[in-house]
Amino acid sequence: MALSKIAQQFAAEISHQDWSDAHIRLDRAGHDRNIDSKSHLYGDVLSADGARCVKTNAMWVTAQVLAYNDPNFDVYEFAEACGINTSNSRGGRDRSFAAGLREHYGRYQRPGTFEYDPVTEVVTADTSETYHAATSCPLFSRGSHSISIRKFPVDKVPDRWKPCHCMPRGRT
Repeated sequence: MALSKIAQQFAAEISHQDWSDAHIRLDRAGHDRNIDSKSHLYGDVLSADGARCVKTNAMWVTAQVLAYNDPNFDVYEFAEACGINTSNSRGGRDRSFAAGLREHYGRYQRPGTFEYDPVTEVVTADTSETYHAATSCPLFSRGSHSISIRKFPVDKVPDRWKPCHCMPRGRT
């Protein structure tokens, strides 16, 4: 799925920025040491790995907000658009990029907090034994092909369904 327009623009800015001296000076958006005047050059720059870490952290902070607001957001697609290699040493997907977001079974914590929005509605299917906080729960999406989805207010779920692990304690 393609990144949203705002995600593409954030990725372009993060990719475009020179992060090598981010630890010693405040720079404008689009900073590039290669075009700085000689009076503004500093010798103490980050290693390529250090600049990659700063860039990755900037990507994660931005990705947290995007993922919270966009149910179709893909952190790997975003990281790649930011110019960050998401492959592991074997050529597969490096799972640490998903781990950089505050997420639990497809639910993202509100930006600037360590809290999830309260669950007010749950989803299930007649063929399921459990109900879920959202259709983004991997356990729900694994078994929800070609079935009708049933929705209930969180406090009115029939007893025949038990909560999935994606549900916060106390059904909220």
